[in-house]
Amino acid sequence: MRQRTFSLGFVPVASFLVACAEPQLTAPANVANLAASAQQLAAPPACEHVSGAFVFTTFQFTSQTTAVGAGTLLGDLSGRFSAEYFDIQQRGSGVIHMLAHHTMTRSTGTIRTSDEILLLPDQDPAVGRPNSRLDVIGGTGAYDGATGLLHTHGQLNLATLAGSLQYRGQVCVP
Repeated sequence: MRQRTFSLGFVPVASFLVACAEPQLTAPANVANLAASAQQLAAPPACEHVSGAFVFTTFQFTSQTTAVGAGTLLGDLSGRFSAEYFDIQQRGSGVIHMLAHHTMTRSTGTIRTSDEILLLPDQDPAVGRPNSRLDVIGGTGAYDGATGLLHTHGQLNLATLAGSLQYRGQVCVP
C-alpha cells in the first residue's frame, strides 16, 4: 500500500498564496465621522440644576376632576407656564391627589412635564400645600429632547392665588 505524504512546507506556502489573492478589507473613508457620531450619541446629556418659583396668575377648576392654571416662572427657568390638572381625587386625611402637565415657555424654547401632585391640607381650608414630582418629558427649541426631574413645595391659597410654589431639580438636554 502506498502512502501519500505532503511536505509540511506546503501548508504555509498555500496559506500565503490564498492570503495574497483575497482583497484586503479597509475602513471606509468617513470612519472618523462615524466615530464622532457614535461618541456624540453616547455622550451623556448636559444637566443643569435649577430652582425658583411658580407664581400663579390664574387657577380655575373646569370640572370636579380637572383644572387649569397659568402664571409666571421665577428663578433659573424664568418665563411663563401653563398647566392642565386632571384625575383630581380626594384621598384620606384631606389629601388631594392629581396628575398634571406643565408647559414652561422661555425665550429659548419650551419645557414639558408629566406630573404627580399631592395637595396636602392646611389649617386654612382654602390653602393647599403641594408636594409634586414633575418629570421633564421633552420640549422645543433648546429643550428638544429634554429630560429631568423637578420637585415643588410651598403653599397656595386656591381662592386668592396668594403664595407660590418653589421648584428645585434638574433639566437635562441632549
